Amino acid sequence: PCVHVFVRRWAKATDFGGGGLLHAEDMIPRTLYLPDGRAVPVCVTAVKQGEPDTTPPTLVWPGGLFGGGMPISVRTQEHDRFATVGCLATDGHTLYALTSRHVTGDRSESVYTIARGRMTEIGYASKQNLSRLPFTEVYPDFPGQRTYVNLDVGLIEVLDSGEWTSRCVSLGEVGEIADLNELNITTRLIDAPVVAVGAASGRLEGRIKALFYRFKSVGGYDYVSDFLIAPEYPGETDEERAPGKRRPAQTRPGDSGAIWHLVTDEERDEQDSSAAGTPQEQLRPLAIQWGGQVFLGANSSEAYAFALATNLTTVLRTLNLELVARHNRGPLPYWGQLGHYSIGSFACKALANGKLKTFFETNSDQISFPIDALTPQQIKERLKAAKEGHDLIPLSDVPDILWKVHETKVHGGRDTRWAGRGRSTGPEHPTHYADVDQPHPADNQTLLEKSLANDANISVQAWQRFYDDCGHTEQRSRGLLPFRIWQFFDALVQFAHDGEPEKFLCAAGLLSHYVGDACQPLHGSMFSDGYSDQETTIIHHRRDTGEEYEEQSHVGAGVHSTYETKMLDRYSTEVVQGIGAALGGGAALPPVNSGRDAAKAALELMHRAAVAIPPRDLVDAYVDAGGRPVVAVQDALWEQFGARTTAAMADGARVLAHIWASAWNVGHGDAMPTAELGRIGAGDLIALYEDTNFVPSLDLDEIGQVLQ
Repeated sequence: PCVHVFVRRWAKATDFGGGGLLHAEDMIPRTLYLPDGRAVPVCVTAVKQGEPDTTPPTLVWPGGLFGGGMPISVRTQEHDRFATVGCLATDGHTLYALTSRHVTGDRSESVYTIARGRMTEIGYASKQNLSRLPFTEVYPDFPGQRTYVNLDVGLIEVLDSGEWTSRCVSLGEVGEIADLNELNITTRLIDAPVVAVGAASGRLEGRIKALFYRFKSVGGYDYVSDFLIAPEYPGETDEERAPGKRRPAQTRPGDSGAIWHLVTDEERDEQDSSAAGTPQEQLRPLAIQWGGQVFLGANSSEAYAFALATNLTTVLRTLNLELVARHNRGPLPYWGQLGHYSIGSFACKALANGKLKTFFETNSDQISFPIDALTPQQIKERLKAAKEGHDLIPLSDVPDILWKVHETKVHGGRDTRWAGRGRSTGPEHPTHYADVDQPHPADNQTLLEKSLANDANISVQAWQRFYDDCGHTEQRSRGLLPFRIWQFFDALVQFAHDGEPEKFLCAAGLLSHYVGDACQPLHGSMFSDGYSDQETTIIHHRRDTGEEYEEQSHVGAGVHSTYETKMLDRYSTEVVQGIGAALGGGAALPPVNSGRDAAKAALELMHRAAVAIPPRDLVDAYVDAGGRPVVAVQDALWEQFGARTTAAMADGARVLAHIWASAWNVGHGDAMPTAELGRIGAGDLIALYEDTNFVPSLDLDEIGQVLQ
């Protein structure tokens, strides 16, 4: 380590003093001599400053919960400004998202992101922010008169804390903050590896190249940045890199606000840091980026974008905030955790007495939650503990919580490709729904009508033709929920036949998720989140001035999460009571002796749910009540659809129990010795659902190959 000085041009020693062109005091010394006797070498490098990449970034918008690494937008003076959310912090009362002040400002301006395809207000700029502070105030034990530390930190006071997560896009679990102050900042930090996620650039890797980098001097005052971070090229030096090989991402405008995380040396040595996707190293939040500086290479053909960042410890201490590291760390499921776990719990109760019921009752807490524990808070706390300790996630919601996550983000994730705006996709997604009320363009018959009228239409080939005729050629728009249930039925029969109780239990618990989807009316409808073909304008008011502004959307947007998650959570007690009261009713269910029979049972369940709660009626009621995910709208939906919703969920529990029992009987499950039907180890179940080959996720063009 040394004092490193960048100069715009070289000058000869003879140019200084003694009649030279430059004053002798302008010469940069080779060594600095400190009062305590130490001598510090000075390294001088000639550089050319470049301009940042001004190409409009392809921003990574959030697909689920809001969190670090996602972009935010503020419109000021008729201009849209973008930055990155860094992390969450709290003063004990209010939850804030940290980002860059030069974007948020300090006038309580509304802050937006794009969620579910539309610009969405997520909070407003807090008047509490940081611009700069005297160096000696930040680091009292260091000399630094006439020097300022640039901070540039703004706070977003979020509107709904339930929509935010402490997780950062594309990063795994993050450890405790790297608590740095003048007592422990040393040159050991030089060349330390760091990672971040910027909304404009995506995943960034770098190394700390300088501490207290002076980026400008004005009026006799110096301005410094705590960290200067150089872009990293993992696994090779410039000499080793093949000519023309694409470099990893470098920081760009729009990344301001991103949190840089220190990669601990011992963890980095043990892991393959060159692996694609999210690393497994221990990451510790270190600094918040506020800007960048671009330098050109020796031949000016390549630009190197360095990040300028502020010590996160300084920010939190000055603003009197605490870093939030354990908040909503899982993605929001589509049918609500309460919904899926309720159906799984009551299905266990609905089984007829026998070996299967005894086996499932012994393991019921591994499928779902006890009925008396079906509250949003208890579910949330149990799932939080499971994720933190890599314990068992109750099986009924694993397909949402784990399988709908990119394979690089969690072990067992089944998404295989990125879909843009921070979302991922893969073969698991279309297995959760089927728009069976879609009419055929030729005869106006829906997919549901055709399938229930003729069993021959309950086939992959018939559905492929239907989707082709409707113009749905992308796999993500070709829902196949009934065939996923068919696939699970076949697997359950095989596991029972082979005497594998641990696999039968795991598959049965996972199946409860898909049957739960089938009894949710919006999972079987083309109106799953309103009328996407009916554009509308929403009027909002600015908090500080009351001024109106417009937002483009579509009629009914937001109904899906309001109905199936927020409403159910608000009325959780009534939901559990209603399912219990309705569980014993209903006509006898037809026999299920094959996978096709199971698929037909799912279609009939979807039909009953849509008749009881027509999706159009649900969307219209949401719009009439105000069309926003607020308590008043939730209350209005519950008043109109509450009883019918719990009846549909009870119907789903009955169908699920019927499919379980049918697969057990077809596979002769009772032949398994009673001694083997005891408590299944949680580790065995985790290993199964983290195995992507266990009842694999397949799209419509692939699933036909495994159906019997």
